[in-house]
Amino acid sequence: MSARRRLRTRYEREPEPAPPAAVPPASEPAAPNAEPAAPVAHEPVAVAVEPVGEPAEAFEVLVTTAEAPAEVVEPARPQPRRWRALGTLAGIASLAFVIGLIVFNSLVMPRVIHGVGQVIVPDLTNLTVDQAEKALNAVGLQLSRAGERFDPAVPRGFVLSQDPEAGIGVRGRKRISVVVSLGEEFSSVPELSGESVRGARALIDRAGLEAGVVVHAPSEDVAEGLVAGSDPGAEMVLPRDTPVHLLVSTGPGPESFVMPDLLGREIAGVRRQLDALGFHVEMPPAAPSLGTIAAQEPPPGSRITRATVIQLQAAGRMIR
Repeated sequence: MSARRRLRTRYEREPEPAPPAAVPPASEPAAPNAEPAAPVAHEPVAVAVEPVGEPAEAFEVLVTTAEAPAEVVEPARPQPRRWRALGTLAGIASLAFVIGLIVFNSLVMPRVIHGVGQVIVPDLTNLTVDQAEKALNAVGLQLSRAGERFDPAVPRGFVLSQDPEAGIGVRGRKRISVVVSLGEEFSSVPELSGESVRGARALIDRAGLEAGVVVHAPSEDVAEGLVAGSDPGAEMVLPRDTPVHLLVSTGPGPESFVMPDLLGREIAGVRRQLDALGFHVEMPPAAPSLGTIAAQEPPPGSRITRATVIQLQAAGRMIR
């Protein structure tokens, strides 16, 4: 083998050892934003060799000094454009929310709250419920019935009172409460016959009436001290607080009769009948004793007893 070939073979088999690559310590990770170390470039080295005994001829020998280092993975970097886009969208959304809130408070809410103007509440007294409702609807208000009450001064079905009162300014669509009259209250006289005076007065008060004058009179039907009747009578319908008078029995009295109408009847026959019944009949002195009766005392319909003196006067002739 020639010296030139031997020298070339030697250089190919015995390359110079490459220096070890620098490895960063494991405990200290590289910063995200740090620039990675540039890989060491290994370029072929040109060596000029003159072989012994051979003509001088320059040739190049490729000498590899070290293997290429392993590829270093570059850490992911944040994308500034995406973050800037997200920030822009958030700013636009916040601005739109603020603008919408301002528009709602300045335009929408005033129309909702103050969009309906004030109206004056009309006077509803002396109006029926239908008339009052029409009067309120004409100004944009509504009627609400708050109750009913008896009142003798206001007819049934008319407005007694209202709230708010007439002449007050209110917002439209407000409800006006009214109290409707039930008119005059009526009561029925209870049955009082046979009751004590105290019990009769309690029944009268319970019926919404007032106890009136107490009159005592004899009665064959009711015991002494009990109510024999009332004026007005039982079941009569009266306005509230009307007085009811009581007739209280004093016990059985003398027998009584109702004086009949004797005018025009023949005086002699009437006198005989009255005498037979035990009545005392008198005639004026010098008055004719024949003919028809022209006058009588007591008058017809009067209550009399057997002790009552009946006076009759004849006309002196028969009147047919």
